[in-house]
Amino acid sequence: MRAHYIGWKDLRIRLRDRNTLVLMLLLPVALTAIIGFAFGGDSGISTVEFLVAGTEEDDLISQAAAGLGSGSEMFQAEPATESAAREAVAAGEKPAAVILPEDLTETVIEGRRAEVVVLSDPASRIKSGIVRELAERFVARLNAGSILSRGVFETLAEERGLSEAEQRRLGGFLFGWARDALEEPRLTVEQRQAERQEIDVRAYFAPSFAVMFLLFTMLTSAKTIHEEREAGTYSRLMTAPVARTTFVGGKLLGSYLLASIQILLLVLLSSLLFGIRWGSSPIAVVAMSLATAAGASSLALLIASLTRTSRQTDNVGTAFVLIMSLLGGSMWPIEQAPEGFRSAARFTFNYWAHSGFKELVFNDAGLAGIWQELVVILGMSAVAFVLAATLLVRR
Repeated sequence: MRAHYIGWKDLRIRLRDRNTLVLMLLLPVALTAIIGFAFGGDSGISTVEFLVAGTEEDDLISQAAAGLGSGSEMFQAEPATESAAREAVAAGEKPAAVILPEDLTETVIEGRRAEVVVLSDPASRIKSGIVRELAERFVARLNAGSILSRGVFETLAEERGLSEAEQRRLGGFLFGWARDALEEPRLTVEQRQAERQEIDVRAYFAPSFAVMFLLFTMLTSAKTIHEEREAGTYSRLMTAPVARTTFVGGKLLGSYLLASIQILLLVLLSSLLFGIRWGSSPIAVVAMSLATAAGASSLALLIASLTRTSRQTDNVGTAFVLIMSLLGGSMWPIEQAPEGFRSAARFTFNYWAHSGFKELVFNDAGLAGIWQELVVILGMSAVAFVLAATLLVRR
């Protein structure tokens, strides 16, 4: 009996198992769709709506404060009383509210100290952070207007003192000039970035979920070594003229064929369902997929060789896959992790597999652009297979 007979037999058994098909295709596709729906399909955020409290209709500076963020369609500021603003933020209806101090105009003109309070909803950290930044920009303009106003008032006081109404009117003009100077400065710093398409979270997580569930599928395939031994199939098989190396090779072949089918189908389904483009080089996509299949099947076989029963393979393998997926960035963007964490991630299979697919999706790297990932994955695969085969043949 040759190895390919054993491999073909295992492949047919796994493809007839509905649970395997669900684990192979349905779960990774469903999770990708859920993540895409939750984040709107891209990395952007929706309109930032917030409240401004403490404004007075006849107060020029306070009216300007009520227009915080009005220069962009991304921001929508609404006036409200302080009590209503606090209730709205506490109830989670608004991500943040800006509470202005009383007598804002006099405070700015006279140079007194005061606080502009930003109430934040802990569940909306990103949006509330944006509102805080808007408030800080506005306070910077107020401070500039205050310094300018006091300088002008002190100069004019030497000639003729200004009435309160004149101070308020002149202060409003000075504030407007300071605001315009800061909003449209004559000298600016411009940072330019290379054009790049907006990141679709589905394109990011589709390959990461594919790699993670590929490992889970390979565990179910590799543990058949123990299941056949526990059921007595292996003992009967050994009565035939079959070498142990042939048996191990057949098991790996069956797992590899299943892994190749799974990863290629997931690539195809993500393209059809989510419109993900895997680059302009089909050869690179196929090469990356086949290398990933080899790595996943070899690692699963190694786990099976290190355990004694199918239950141990399940328990140890599941823990191993979850830890490696978390550390390697299959569950979250590894780019956001500290440098030390990213360095540790380089020792995981998930990191290199996901990295190769990301290069194809986001940078259209082609075969030449993923050679490092291919070398590392194939190296991991070779080491895992040699160790697994040695342990299984000896056992």
